[in-house]
Amino acid sequence: MAPSLVTSSVGHLPISQPSPVKALATIIHQYHEDQTPQSTSLTPHWNTLVGQALNDLASSSVSFLVSDTPITSRDQLPAFTPTPFTPTRKRKHAVLDHQPETEHEHECHDALREAYEREDYYKGALYGMQSTAVLQEMYCKTLSSQLAAQEEKKLARKREKLVGDGLPRLLTGDEFYHSVVDHNNAADAEVAARKSRRQERDEQASLMKAWKEEDTKQLERNEVRRQEYKEQLRQWEEERAKAKVERRCMTHGKPKLGRLEAALPKPALAHIDEEEDESDDSEEEY
Repeated sequence: MAPSLVTSSVGHLPISQPSPVKALATIIHQYHEDQTPQSTSLTPHWNTLVGQALNDLASSSVSFLVSDTPITSRDQLPAFTPTPFTPTRKRKHAVLDHQPETEHEHECHDALREAYEREDYYKGALYGMQSTAVLQEMYCKTLSSQLAAQEEKKLARKREKLVGDGLPRLLTGDEFYHSVVDHNNAADAEVAARKSRRQERDEQASLMKAWKEEDTKQLERNEVRRQEYKEQLRQWEEERAKAKVERRCMTHGKPKLGRLEAALPKPALAHIDEEEDESDDSEEEY
């Protein structure tokens, strides 16, 4: 638990950061150490520091970040370890209760207030950084789980080879016979599933085609109704203007458009993994 005050004698056990975090923290700290109000460019040894940091990352658990190999679901970033803070409630040192009498005491009071304000600012910035790190960790875990699911899906689509490792097998043995039967059953099931997916996709395509044709007709009928209404409204306005000139009343009211024909509901289509079918087709052609 964090101490109640910065001046408390009770502390917390420091948590050691992973080596990749230490490598980046070292180079960021060195960058700020080298920067001065008069400096406008990086120091000459900056390239050496960057190269050292990249080498440290390459030899750490996050070497996949600086490697050209694709990232897999087995590659994980270091777990985020939040740092405890002291409470940020409004408080003041007992010295501030005393009325300063000398100029030096005034300066000390101002310096202490500035220190409190600076501490609150840094704590707010650190709270935001830790919140961002937590959100990024949640995002990376979600991506990693989705990547693992895709990898498992690709592995499941690959057909198991009965003979592919170069080792001898007893073709008349029971073990190899059952392997052949299981392989053939799995292949037949995959062919049937692919055929069912294609049939379902064709049915959905025909449903969408029929819906689009009927939807187009419905839009055309509504447009014809709107044009008829506009013509009726034009004739009514001409007749009203004529009746106004002749000082007589209209025999019928203003025409109304009325309710137009409602659109047909779009058919609900089930999701079909077309990418899987395409990959299977490419394997068969090969």
